[in-house]
This record gives sequence, structure tokens and C-alpha cells, in this order.
Amino acid sequence: MRKVCDGLVLKVTDVGDHDRALTLLTADEGKFYIIAKGARSVRSKFASLCRICAYVNVELHERDGRYWLSSGSINQAFFGINSDLDSFALASYVMQLADEISGVDYPAHEVLRMSLNTLYAIENKLRPLAQIKATYEAFAANISGFTPDLSSCSECDSASFPDGLWLDVMNGALVCPECLKKKSGGLPIPEVDRFETKNILLPLDSSALEALRYISSAPLQRIFAYSLNDERSMELFCRAAETYLLHHLERDFDTLHFYKTVTK
Repeated sequence: MRKVCDGLVLKVTDVGDHDRALTLLTADEGKFYIIAKGARSVRSKFASLCRICAYVNVELHERDGRYWLSSGSINQAFFGINSDLDSFALASYVMQLADEISGVDYPAHEVLRMSLNTLYAIENKLRPLAQIKATYEAFAANISGFTPDLSSCSECDSASFPDGLWLDVMNGALVCPECLKKKSGGLPIPEVDRFETKNILLPLDSSALEALRYISSAPLQRIFAYSLNDERSMELFCRAAETYLLHHLERDFDTLHFYKTVTK
């Protein structure tokens, strides 16, 4: 059986002495895995296809229950991402997130499109890297079914926050300062509540909240079309997006540690 498809290379792994395995993200079939025979040789015709962030067109043949790479070409290489280590580190993290939030034999049109848009944004520096990162993290939480309720305070239903507000990470909700004070009786919030659930409360301001709201509803072609000009708002937004996603996915990422190391 032979097939031809376009896909984004999320991961490349050495196999045996000469081959490489690719994790490919496609629109219609989600993730699947390909063996590129002999790709570790410098003379291999597959060498240019076996790199993360490459958007490729490949011809495959199936043998022994596996897909093997027959031929291919580059649709978009995103070579500009390699221009600096910060960009490469962020792109690597985005590819690992895309791998995490997509499935095998499950359509991934939105994840693929968002991942390509994000690589383009990184390569062309459309926004600060921290903002691009947080935008993808917020998207990843939403597409994974963890969208928080950002409409109003979960306790009093107020939609006005003149004194700021808090994001209740584990409950996916907003809490205004007054309700938080009533809820805690003016005492410090315990790290774990009586139901053995973590209490993770992150401060937000109106600009950070509007950014999170925008990402939850914006069309993908316009998802980076917003600005956060205040440094404090950007800090709150980025912290909220990362913390919220990691706690709901219940895992960490080695590429995130790499990104933080190189962007210190």
C-alpha cells in the first residue's frame, strides 16, 4: 500500500545503526510514524526531510505494519528558526506540545494549522517569543478541552474587575478579590483544599484577561493579532498560560526547560 501526504515533522529519533523514525502530524490522520531507511547517512536523499519543524510532502509504502519513506520534498523548511538559539528552543517546545495534544488516526486540522502559524510567527518574529509561546500554550489548553470559564467571577458572577482578579487554575475559573477574601475568611489560601485538590491562584489584570479571552475565540489566521504593551500584563499573561496548561496536562516538558535555560 502506498500513500502521499503533507505533514509536519514533530520528532526525529535514531533507529538502529542507519535509520531514523519520524513523527509526522497530518491534517486528516493526525500523527503517524515513518521509518526513513538509511537517513543517518550524510549521503541519504532523506536527510533534509528528517528535521523537526519541516513541513514536508512524502510518499510512503506500508510493509510489516509500518510506514516506510519512499520519497519526499520540502513544502516549507522554516530555516529562519535556526537563526538564533532562542527561536529554535521555542520551536522545539511547540513541536513537543503538538505531539502531546494530537492523537493517532484522529484529524488534527486545527493543531497542524496552529503549529504552522506559530512556526511562521517565530521565524518572522511577528511578536515577542514569550507572547508566541503563551499564545500556543493557551491554544493547546483550549483544543485539549481545558478551556477555563473567563466570562465572570465563579462566585458572584461579576464581570467587572476594577481591582484585578485571580485565575483559579485547577477549577478553570475566575475569582474576584472580594470573593477570594470571603472564601478564605481573610486567611492565606491552603496549598491543598479539603478535597485534596491543589489551590493554584494566579493574579491577572484586565489586559492579561482580554488576551486569554481573545485566544479562546479568535480564528487561527488572526490568533496573533493582539498586543500586550504593558510589561506587567505580559508577565501575568505568560505565567497564567504556562501554569494552566502544564497543570491540566499533568506533565512537564524537557524542551520547556531548554527554552528557559537559553532565554534567561
